[in-house]
This record gives sequence, C-alpha cells and structure tokens, in this order.
Amino acid sequence: MERKADKVYINAKVYSVALDGTETHAQAIAIKDGKFVHVGDEAAAREWIGDNTEVIDCNGKSIIPGLGDAHMHNAQAAQKYGTCSFSSIVPDPETDTPEDVIKQIQEILKAYAIEHKDAPVIRGLGWNRAWFSGGLQGITRPFTRHDIDAVIPDRPAVLMSFCGHLTLLNTKALEAAGITKDSDDHNGLIVREADGSPSGYIAEPVVFGPIIHSIPNYGFTPEEHRDCLKKAFEEFAELGYTLMCDCQQLETSYKVLSDMARNGEFTARVSGVHNVNDPTREADMDKAIKNRTKFDVEDLFTVDTVKYFADGSISMIEPYAQTTLDKKPGTSEPLLWDVEHMKESMALANKEGFNIHTHAFGNYAINKIIDCYENAQKLYPNPQIRNIIAHCAFITPEDRVRMGRSHIIASNQPGWFSDSPAEEPVMVADWGEDVARQIFPSKSLIDNGVVCAYGSDYPVNPAYGLAGIQVAMTRRHVKMDLTYEMYKDEPAAMPEECVSLREAIQAHTINAAYQAHLEDVTGSIEVGKSAEIVVLDSDIESVPVEQIQDIKVLETVFKGKTVFKKA
Repeated sequence: MERKADKVYINAKVYSVALDGTETHAQAIAIKDGKFVHVGDEAAAREWIGDNTEVIDCNGKSIIPGLGDAHMHNAQAAQKYGTCSFSSIVPDPETDTPEDVIKQIQEILKAYAIEHKDAPVIRGLGWNRAWFSGGLQGITRPFTRHDIDAVIPDRPAVLMSFCGHLTLLNTKALEAAGITKDSDDHNGLIVREADGSPSGYIAEPVVFGPIIHSIPNYGFTPEEHRDCLKKAFEEFAELGYTLMCDCQQLETSYKVLSDMARNGEFTARVSGVHNVNDPTREADMDKAIKNRTKFDVEDLFTVDTVKYFADGSISMIEPYAQTTLDKKPGTSEPLLWDVEHMKESMALANKEGFNIHTHAFGNYAINKIIDCYENAQKLYPNPQIRNIIAHCAFITPEDRVRMGRSHIIASNQPGWFSDSPAEEPVMVADWGEDVARQIFPSKSLIDNGVVCAYGSDYPVNPAYGLAGIQVAMTRRHVKMDLTYEMYKDEPAAMPEECVSLREAIQAHTINAAYQAHLEDVTGSIEVGKSAEIVVLDSDIESVPVEQIQDIKVLETVFKGKTVFKKA
C-alpha cells in the first residue's frame, strides 16, 4: 500500500496546545484518511507527497487546531435566521431612552410584519432587558404587550430577548396560549399589570417554553430547522470551528441534526444535552435515560450530558441573596431549583454516568452547584464524568479554588469579558460597584487549576472565532461588537484576568474537546488524531494582540476534508 498523504501543508507555523499545556511547534503536517500522519519538520513531510497529494504552501502563516465552541445553541439556529431580528439596535446609554428603543423595535416589527404578511405568528429575537431597567440614562420603563399591540394587533407575536431568558407576548399571543388574569404566575415569572392582567413579559424557558409552543403555528418546521442549521454550519466553518457543544435540546431540531449527521452534512462535531427542569425533574431524567443514545451518530453527534438551569439571571450570596423578583437594590433572583431537588437529581445523573452542564451566573447559584457536584461524586465516584458550570459570571475566590479541586470545568464566554456600560448601572444598583467589577473571571480560574473551555452562547452572542482569542487576552471590545465605536476606548475590564495566547488557544480548542469527551479524537494537532485544522492568513504568534481580530481564516479542515476555503 502506497505510503502517501492526501494533503501536505508545508512552510507553515503549526501551533497547538495539549491538555496539559504542552505546546507543539512544527513546520509541516501531513493528512491521510482524515487523520494526521505527520506533524513536524518539512523534510519528513515531503516524504508523504505522492502524485495525488494536494500540497499547500502556507508561506509562513499559522495552522492551529479547529476551534471548539464549548457553550452554544446551534439547535436554536432557527431563532437566529428565521425570526425578526433586533440586533441592529445599538442604543447609546448616555443619550438614548427606553422610548427611543421601543420606537426602533416597532419600526422593525412593522416592516417585518408587512414583509411576512402571511405568517400566522410573528417571531422575534434580540431585545435587551437592560434597555428598560435603568441601562439607558438610568430610566426604568417596562416593555409590555401594549408596545407590540401598537404595530401587531391582529395576530400573535412572540419576541425573545437576546439572552433567551425572557420573552414578550402581545395580547393575541397571550390569548392563543390561554394566559389570563387567573393563570398561575409561577412565583412572578409571568409578570402582571396593576389590575392583574398579564403584561406579556415572561421569564425563563422552563415557564415560557410550554406557553409559546402551545400557540398554534409557533414552532419551526423540520425544513425550517434544516435550512437554518445549514446556515449555522456554514457560518461556523468560515470562522474555523470544527466542534460545537449544544446546550439546550429542541427535540425537533435534534432529529434534524441526527439526519444531517447521517447524511454527511456536518462540518463539525456536535455534542448535545438532555434537559432537566425542577418541576418535571423525574420525568426529564427518565426521558434522558431512555433516550440516552436516541440522537447519536457515531462521534459526529453525541448526547451524553444533562443540562440544568440553576438560576435564570443572577442569584447572589448574602447580602444579595434571593428575596423577591421585583429587583430592588440589594436583592437577586431566586434559584430555579429547590436545592435539595437539585442535589438529588444531580446525584442520579452522576450515578447514570451523565456529564452535567449547569447554567449559573450568580455566586449563590455557583456555590450550590459545586455542593451538588461534590455530593454526587462522593456518592457515586466516577472520574470519567465531566461536570461543567456555564458562564461563571460571579464566583467567590473560595469557590474558584473548589472548582479546581473538584475538577469542574468552567465554560466561559470571552465575548462577555469586556465592559458593558449599558449593563453596569443595573448591576451597580443591585449589588454595588465592588461586586459588579468582579464579573466574568478567567485567569484566576485557570490559576486555580480549573479547565476553562471557551464558548460564545450563540445565538445570544455571535460566534467570535479568532476575535474571542483577542478578547480573552485583552478584555476589551473588538470590531465585531456592535458597540465597538462607542466603547473601543474603554480600558480592560479586570485586566488581572487577561490570559495568555497559549491559555486562550487551549480554552478554544483542546479544552472544548475535553469537555465533550473528545480530547483523544480532536482538539490538538497530533499524529493519529482526526485532522481538524484552521489555516490562517497571518502568524498568530507574532502579530500584535490587538490585530488578532483582523486575522482571516483561509481554510477550515474537518476530518481531513476542506469545509471552508476563502475565495
């Protein structure tokens, strides 16, 4: 059998980081049958060149491993590509008011409704609660169903917030879902007006999910999911991603993803989750166990993790502990789980061999999750389980140590590491400046032995790609931020939390693979591993850090095949 490669990349600056932090520097790689067969010097690589070998001269530019997104929602691609988007709205917190923003939302909605005059339901995405809760000139002005009714009075409209934790329904949508004065308000998560009528504002997917999906024609068809998922795969391939960790199961979308994986339509591996919520925890866990491998397709699409939401927004430790939902200064939102229920459920998940991926922003939520993870491992020790805390917005120094000691992965989002002047007034009012200034640590987690795996929370945020590496290293805004022109001169947010290039690459590649139990398959450039690489148009190790965002992806390779190539 001829010992020749399918592809050989020469004259390159290969840079890869292993799980233990060891760096690989090489000049060439060879790929055969979808795997690396040589990583090293160019002379040895040339021995792999045959008559049918594709030879690529990189002209001294970088090759890095394919990027991984450790926390995103590609199953919800239809929300990004198949709805009315408000992402173009970028208010200035010094000059704009909530009324100004509402007018922009109404204009966009009106134009969309005219363009989609036959759509039985108008679906939207992208408003920000900070716009209406003091982030603009300190003004609080509720966003309600009446604001939508003014432009869409005759059919249901459902507008999701950019974060995915809030939704606003117009009157027709509330009627279609059967939400009235007499409906259960789920401890205030369904917000009421003064006379008891629903305002249309509903918090948390566990509550609004069943409500909006009960509206006739709200859901997306399999064809809509497939079209939007294809767009998502194309977008991620262009940015250099070859691994996605999806963190919220939509069964209709997961079925489509399984079909796409079987049909050879994937340009990246996808790991997914089974959802577990407190009100339905026993049924949810039974379903997760029953459907453990229902969607799996080889190592392309695997669903071996259960997903919890510990808090919705931010549940903080005393004196910022849970009290009421009216968000008075010094209070925070309660957990979405009874702590004992969460402890029992996570122990069962551990016993069944599931990884656990938990959403948590506040330090109270994170503290309780660590308690639950440690209890589960004490009852059912299993070193193979990868337990994850997503976001880690506020975490005490003591719990950073505990996360490292208990081998808990932090799934961080570099896109949030820079300052957010529109959000800050709200946080400062709630918890004080000292607390607000400690948001989204990263370097201190790494220094405490925590494996940090970076993600985007797409479509909440765009996938940052290489720009995410820059933000992690500088904690300043990058050009792809819609607010860049307003905030480009803002100093680094918590500069002591900036990471090195090695740490940023590691968190974007091998650590994301480790989170998904794929560290022996992908995530680094090593002989025998699946050939996932990104060819860049510059040398990422030598360009000034502020210019990393300008580096372009020339080629993305997945399982040895080119899935994106810049024209």
